[in-house]
Amino acid sequence: MGSTLPPRIDMHVHVAVLGDDPAFADYGAISPWMRQQLSFRIMLLYGHIDHDQVSDSVLRATVLKTVLESSLDQVVCLALDPVYSDDGIRRPERSNLWVDNSYITKELIPRAPGRILLGASVHPYDPAFPDRVAACVADGAVLLKWLPSAQQINLADPRVADALTFLATAKPGGQPLPLLLHVGAEYAIMTTDPRTSSWDFLTWGTLDRLRNRLRHRDARWATPDIVGAHANLRTGLAAGAQIILAHCGLPYFAPRGLGFLEHDDFPAVEALLAETHANPERRGRCYADVSACVSPFRKSWFSKIRKLPEALLLAGSDFPVPVFELSAGLKENLRDLEAMVMRGELDRLVVPQDNLLDVNWRELRHAFGDHAMFYNAAALLR
Repeated sequence: MGSTLPPRIDMHVHVAVLGDDPAFADYGAISPWMRQQLSFRIMLLYGHIDHDQVSDSVLRATVLKTVLESSLDQVVCLALDPVYSDDGIRRPERSNLWVDNSYITKELIPRAPGRILLGASVHPYDPAFPDRVAACVADGAVLLKWLPSAQQINLADPRVADALTFLATAKPGGQPLPLLLHVGAEYAIMTTDPRTSSWDFLTWGTLDRLRNRLRHRDARWATPDIVGAHANLRTGLAAGAQIILAHCGLPYFAPRGLGFLEHDDFPAVEALLAETHANPERRGRCYADVSACVSPFRKSWFSKIRKLPEALLLAGSDFPVPVFELSAGLKENLRDLEAMVMRGELDRLVVPQDNLLDVNWRELRHAFGDHAMFYNAAALLR
């Protein structure tokens, strides 16, 4: 009998809710400020959505069409809990974007049976964190998502250590619910408080301090407590938590060799993965995903990614973040040129015409071959 390969899972797919339609009002929102930002318009461009025609039903239809028409077996759609204040009060008005877990379980999963998995989000400052996580697990959650800057989560806060310790045994039989943790600079979902922009960072050095000093005083970052953040991560790992470090902590715009131009958390990610690799008996483990890495600048980092432990890497897209056809040949480029010149389809210059999830997967396969990253999620998220 031939062997059966594990399912191909994109474990990093974002969804969004405007909240304008009363039928979607409880599912999330995007702030008026964020709707006017270039980053939001770029996301719509890659989804082939007209900015003047965007609606909750259109956003839902776009995600479902992308998932159902892709060649992948499954995708993890990510919720994003709103901001919680230091005293544990839910503050959605302090979020530029938030998506409720129920949007995925009620609006997406039933319309794509077997194709969409729940990537839940519960803020560690919520006093009901254990109960809410347990409810998400009962609903089929395969991981939990935090974006510290946008959710205004200080990774050095003691509640983070408590939350990671709980996640270490949150699934039936005392198994861990993995945490997908954004690390490094964030440009897509911006915080409403510029001071928290540094709360995604796992490093803080002289260049960070210099760049921060050059910012306008109203846009300066708070100095992150790196020692406290790492201490909390290690508390969670000691308890058995599984932590996925998003995007390998890479800069987005600075190519390899010029990483000093932008904040770079790759060395911290590299060290945490090396520590996990060197201690295979330890129950707590660090992983990294390669989502949002199919871009012209991050391509230069592929040789560094190849040196990371294969068993600790996961494939993902970060949809609808831009993905580029880095391996496009002459024939494909000529077709795009013809469409731009003859039909005025200027977006063909940067936006792939194929299914974006498939383009991302195809480009990763072209760059990394038959790498374990394409199969690891099936075991981690089972």
